[in-house]
Amino acid sequence: MIADPIRAHFEAHAATWDEHAPPDLDARLRRLLLPFAEPLRAAHLILELGTGTGACISHLRHYAPSARLVSLDLAHAMLVRARRRNAAAHLAQADVQHLPFPSANERCGFDLVICHNSFPHFQNKPHALREVRRVLRSGGRLLILHHLSREQVNAVHQRIGPPVADDVLPTAAEMHQLFDRSGYVQCWVEDAPTHYIAHAVRP
Repeated sequence: MIADPIRAHFEAHAATWDEHAPPDLDARLRRLLLPFAEPLRAAHLILELGTGTGACISHLRHYAPSARLVSLDLAHAMLVRARRRNAAAHLAQADVQHLPFPSANERCGFDLVICHNSFPHFQNKPHALREVRRVLRSGGRLLILHHLSREQVNAVHQRIGPPVADDVLPTAAEMHQLFDRSGYVQCWVEDAPTHYIAHAVRP
């Protein structure tokens, strides 16, 4: 039995996860990533948090063809599905609260950290943001992306119930506070009717 109820939830639902994806998911992901095409293309090392079944990997590769992309997920069953979808992907099972990477310095660190559809499930969001900041190089970006609106995301989680019922996307004001307290700059949030984007930079 898995002690972590969040991990247990995603392990149990991995096999049917893609059945619930919108039919135009690929188009939505391309639209979400398009505004960041330039920093993606310039990145050398990208970390994807909460890859799930790997839906975003091919799109990240499209926009960042020369970057090394590392994709993490908490649930092993999700990574099995991601491997089937992306045979050559660099995948690892890990918790965002304890990222298995050295602290960034002048010689190492991620240029970009992408978090698609997973931020609400980070149980200690301030700690997770500090941990991401630790592995981002100076000037590196964090992108939190959702292809649904904040209200839709929160409603879906409430409808599912425990253990994700209280896993919510913060309002723009709450997200700014989280970024500020975690030491980020150049923060902005786009809380739109069709999507949610939060952006921050490690100084």
